[in-house]
Amino acid sequence: MAAVASPPAPVHVDPFWIEALSSPWAKLLALVWGAIWGSFANVVIYRLPRGMSVVSPGSRCGHCGTPLGVVDNVPLLSYLVLRGRCRHCKQPYGVRYVVVEAMAAALSMSLYLADVVVPLMQGEGIGLATYALDFLFAWALLVVTFVDLDVWIIPDAVVLPTAAVGVVVGAFFPDVLGRPLVPSLVAGVGAYAVFYAIRWFYLRFRGIEGLGLGDAKLLFMIAVYLGPAGVLWTIGAGAMQGVLVSVPLLLSGRELANTALEEVHGDDPELGHEDPDAGVTGRRVPFGPFLALAALEFLYFEPFIRAWAHRFLGVAW
Repeated sequence: MAAVASPPAPVHVDPFWIEALSSPWAKLLALVWGAIWGSFANVVIYRLPRGMSVVSPGSRCGHCGTPLGVVDNVPLLSYLVLRGRCRHCKQPYGVRYVVVEAMAAALSMSLYLADVVVPLMQGEGIGLATYALDFLFAWALLVVTFVDLDVWIIPDAVVLPTAAVGVVVGAFFPDVLGRPLVPSLVAGVGAYAVFYAIRWFYLRFRGIEGLGLGDAKLLFMIAVYLGPAGVLWTIGAGAMQGVLVSVPLLLSGRELANTALEEVHGDDPELGHEDPDAGVTGRRVPFGPFLALAALEFLYFEPFIRAWAHRFLGVAW
């Protein structure tokens, strides 16, 4: 009979840090921290595709151009206090601004609970570095989602630096990344190669892009953080959820993207044209948001996904 491995010994943590890091104030701080980065995400989402600096000038009203003071630029609270309108010209702000801030705040707090509070209570030590890395990854996925919905682009300026941080952390601090780096890199290169091959096939035989290389780079970033199983889940679940969401939307006459592809990228023959006679199969939708959603699912629910794959598919990841 094989010996049963004993669980690792609890890591000693000073009671002061246990009390401080698990206190309601620490959780509130994680919420506020996420909201602040959500506010910055709004800046990146708007400015980056337009070639504008994300640092200067400071935030200003998109209608009257008046710079926003500190009081009018507090994440979440300012929107609620001003009832979603500019203090000066009274024009409404888009509700998406507060949605992105709220989503980033929720991501930050939930990851803090999962990476810091729960391990702390289970005697696994302080996971602040893991929380910081996971939040960076989730924040990048949030930005990618809305940029792709707006302008059909996966921004290299977000994806590549985030992937680079993951590679560096995995090389020097593998316990923080939480998975072996080499298999993750192999999976990332493999996923990139598959998407590149699909794109080449469509360009060679149909004269249009079937997939953009931005999606391939996004998959590489996802593989660095989630490993081989994570990138497989992302591709499969992302494709399935893309169909389940986009088909009903298109059948109801609505679009997933906020702009038409030609409106952003012009009449590029390699992008192809929608075929109205082909129904929903002739329509185009951005794939990045569904890849990001599936990656977040794996980040949060990896143990359950692995257990489900083993039980129903007979796959032990």
